[in-house]
Amino acid sequence: MSEFIREHGIDPQQVVLGKQLHLPAYGEDSVISSVFFVTGKRGSGKSWTTAVMMEEFNRLGLQFVCFDALDAHGNLPDLPGVEGLKPAIGQSVDMKALVKRLGETNKSLVIKLAGLPLLTQQELIADYCEALLEAHLGKGIHTVIEECQDFIPQMGRPISFDPIVRLCKLGRALGYGATLVSQRPAGVNKEALSQASIYLVHNVINNRDLKALDEQLSFGTDKKVVKRLLNGIAAARKGECVAYAPEYFRDRGYIVVDKIRGDRRVEHKGNNINVQAAGAHLETNAIPTSVEEISSVEALQGFSAPEPIKALEPEPISAAPRNLGNPLANTEPAKESFYPNLDTQPEILKNPRATEWQSENLEPSKPNYEYTPEKLEEKRPSKRSPLLAIAGTVIASGFAYTLIRRI
Repeated sequence: MSEFIREHGIDPQQVVLGKQLHLPAYGEDSVISSVFFVTGKRGSGKSWTTAVMMEEFNRLGLQFVCFDALDAHGNLPDLPGVEGLKPAIGQSVDMKALVKRLGETNKSLVIKLAGLPLLTQQELIADYCEALLEAHLGKGIHTVIEECQDFIPQMGRPISFDPIVRLCKLGRALGYGATLVSQRPAGVNKEALSQASIYLVHNVINNRDLKALDEQLSFGTDKKVVKRLLNGIAAARKGECVAYAPEYFRDRGYIVVDKIRGDRRVEHKGNNINVQAAGAHLETNAIPTSVEEISSVEALQGFSAPEPIKALEPEPISAAPRNLGNPLANTEPAKESFYPNLDTQPEILKNPRATEWQSENLEPSKPNYEYTPEKLEEKRPSKRSPLLAIAGTVIASGFAYTLIRRI
């Protein structure tokens, strides 16, 4: 148990994100099967909050899989019981084998997507979601998707769209939850966001993003309260969070304003560069490492949450068995590596789709949509059009005839 939890007298069997912001970890109300939406502008602390949540899952013996598109969580595999997987360009992942392995162990996984083509990232996530829904593992698993606007965009439907939406809609009955992370609420598809039961909102200032949040949060809620809430979100500082969770904060008006705890167990990689004058040393502008260093929530002081509203009664929780008992006694890491690499056990990291990657040097073939110089020459229009030549001749003849008549 951490010093932060002991100091503030918080139930250690909860997911603790701040002094006032903690959620149940076990039982039918466990947040492991809930859908979170974590948002905020760049540098506001959304990836930090997501990492704190995953560290709490790890502390409590809850299993998660993180698709890390920004390499913000590359140090989480330093924790006991967490493994890392980094597919190279040209490699794919046998997600059915991976999900089967998830069912055989309590270990969690961080999959690094940074550096891979976007289409490859979308295919990996799509395959994972489909394999997970088919598996029926009988236990809780939480999936974290960073930069989710690239996988469930408001405009367009990539291959990852339907599998993620299905996971958000159908996962709860199977014990599966998800966290969608994005800095642009307006860029995330509303069909997926409508499944979120917990919003963790950091500083947002863009009008379109605030409007998108307004539309999502205003259902059955006093509009004056929502307006004040959105003003607080626009004024929030780094690390400050407005949590909206009707199912869990009913006795507090559905809304909790808090500072995310700063006592991380591993170093955070999602930092910003502190630009200085030439000759000065570059440093990272990390989120403070202690709760005392985080700025106060001055912009949100005096916020008064409304009385619970009957229109926002949560949906009945599925009675399907999810095996979410307290697993704290079984958190010792396995001695052998959970996720094999390509050199030792190729049954997980492989590429069953593409044949162009089978060459010894793993050099991809040229995309079939690129034009060769010959094709470009065929498509290039003629420099002189016959119609233009005829029209020019007619105009010149008419002009000459007019001059001759005048003479």
